[in-house]
Amino acid sequence: MNRRHAIAIALALLAMFASLAQPLWIRTTGTEVSLELRPVDPLSLFRGNYVDLDYDTPVDTGNRNWGDPVFVVFDNARPANAVKVSDDRPSLAEGETCLGGHVQSDGRVGFRTLEQFFVTEEDGSRLENDLSSMVGVIRTTGSCRSILVSIEPE
Repeated sequence: MNRRHAIAIALALLAMFASLAQPLWIRTTGTEVSLELRPVDPLSLFRGNYVDLDYDTPVDTGNRNWGDPVFVVFDNARPANAVKVSDDRPSLAEGETCLGGHVQSDGRVGFRTLEQFFVTEEDGSRLENDLSSMVGVIRTTGSCRSILVSIEPE
C-alpha cells in the first residue's frame, strides 16, 4: 500500500469516528430530561422496525412561523414541563435543560433529531400499545444538542 492509499484510509476512518463523536459526547456528558410521548403508529413496513415519536410538549410558540427554529427550556420533573420558548439559545438556571426544535404546522414544537427510535420487532409491538404511558429519556447538553437514549414507563 502506498502513502496515498494510507492517507485516504486514515481520512475515511477519521471522518467516521468524527461523526460518532458528538452523539457519544452528548450521551456521556449530557443532562437527562424525560418528555411525555403522544401515541403515533410506531411501525413502518417500508422502513423497518422503529418507533415514530411525537412529544406532548404544550408550549406557546407565539406568532412564529412553521419551520422556525426554537429552543425549548424544560424543568427536571418526570415528565418534564416546558418552561419557555426562545429564538436564541437560552441561559439555563439550575435544574433546567433545553432542546433545539422547530415550529410545526399545528403550532407545536417538534424535535427532528428525536423523532425516531429504532427497536426490535417485539419491542415495536409492545410500544404500539403502551406509548401513551411512556416517556422519552433524552440526554441534552447546555448548548441544547440532544439524543434520544431510551423509552421508559412514566
